[in-house]
Formats: sequence, C-alpha cells, structure tokens
Amino acid sequence: MATGANRGSWYAGLMGPLQDAGIGFELMTGVSAGGIAAAWFAAGDREALVDSWRQADPYRVAIHPALSFGRRRTVDHLIRNITLKTMDLGAARTSAVEVRIAAARVESPGLPLPRFTLEVLGNRMARDDEHFGLMLRATGFVPWINGWRAAVEIDGRRFMDGGLVNRTPLEMVPEGVYDELWIAACSPSGFGELRRELAAHRRPERLIVVTPGGDLPAGRWTMDWPTLERTIEVGRRDIVSTIDEALTTRDHVVHGKRADELRRVIG
Repeated sequence: MATGANRGSWYAGLMGPLQDAGIGFELMTGVSAGGIAAAWFAAGDREALVDSWRQADPYRVAIHPALSFGRRRTVDHLIRNITLKTMDLGAARTSAVEVRIAAARVESPGLPLPRFTLEVLGNRMARDDEHFGLMLRATGFVPWINGWRAAVEIDGRRFMDGGLVNRTPLEMVPEGVYDELWIAACSPSGFGELRRELAAHRRPERLIVVTPGGDLPAGRWTMDWPTLERTIEVGRRDIVSTIDEALTTRDHVVHGKRADELRRVIG
C-alpha cells in the first residue's frame, strides 16, 4: 500500500471486503499511510481501524510543531494519540502476517532536507509494542509538518517518512516467493510512482492492482469525519469490484479510473 496522507482513509475501506471474501496475505507492506494501514490489516480489527479515522474529526493538521495546540495538531501527535492508542499493537506485532514498512533513514545533513536511504522496518524486528509503535511513527513522520529537523529515533538511528525515498517500493516484496501480489495506491503521486515502479520491475507474480475508481472526497490533510467516511466507502466499492474480477479470471487485474495506463505498463 502506497503513501497517501489522509487519503489513506481509502485503505480502511479495503479491509472488510477482503476479510469477508476470505482473502488473506502472508506479507503486508506499505509506506507512510500505507505502512500504517498494513499494520492495521495485520491487527485485523476493521471496526477499530474505521474508528481511528472517526476520532480524527475534532482535529486539524498543524503546519508546524509550534502551532500544535488545541484543535491543530501535528501528524505525529495524531499518530501517537489516536493510531497507537486505538490499534492493538500486540496483535499487529505478533500476527501471523508479516508486516514490512518503509522509512527514510537519515544518513547525513543536507538542504533543504537531509540525505536519506530507504530502510525496511517491520513487526518481525520489533522487540515489543513500543518499539513497533516507533516504526509506525517513523514511516509517517512528514518533516514539513512535524518539524524540518525533527525525526523519530529508533535504536540510535533517525527516521522520517518513507515516501521521501519511494512511495511504492515494490522491492519490499521478494520475487519468486508469492503467487499473487496485490497492490493498492490511493493518491495521484502514488499512482505516478507505481506506474514507474511497474515499468522498472517486471514482476513474475500475478498482479492485482487497485486504485480509486474516481476522485477521492478526502484531500491530503482532510480531517472531517463525513468526508473521511465517504472516502472509506469509495475504497470499499473499489475493492469489491476488484475482488469480483480477481475471482473470475486468472489474468492480471487492474482497477481504477486510470487502469488502462497501468495495463499498458504491465503488458
């Protein structure tokens, strides 16, 4: 699952229909909002996932930590005080489903941002729930919202949002291991990078690609619940259509309003 900020509420709509159809995964991977969604899928509680987005309604995103008070809060504050307190971190960490999430490891200073390398973190590496929570904070730590020089420190290393390096790093999924690779991308930038990744990496698996069938109601930093709820419903409809097609053909499946572009890339 790719990046998407609060458009990532679309991912919440995918869980229920997948569970109802009995479709499970051995490995869930994601970046930023997609990485946090991967952990939610491993935890398996669809009601809690939707409720976490509902709890965001009273807040708005602060554009700088100095402005984080009252209704305006940084993204990291919201992850710490909503996501990590709503999610069953123990269930996600010890799940039979492996979770891999991408984060940008700070290598050296630079302007306007430090120099990064992509690092894959995950539930198999987590010592305890607190350690896993740091990983989820790291994958979604947007620097210009949480502070230009701030970062999440894990075992002496500093991390920021994984999307700073790659929004859809398909190399997180090893080739030749799985029969099917399901891919979800909810944002325009994530779609563009997915197209480039698919062109660069000719995957051997059967591909099931789901993207929004229309414009999402939620924007990057939308917080109001009615809009997020509509976005979740769009995700539910999109995955239902994708599942229906995936179960009736053995070919690649691509869903979304720009599906033809991706079909040409996949070939």
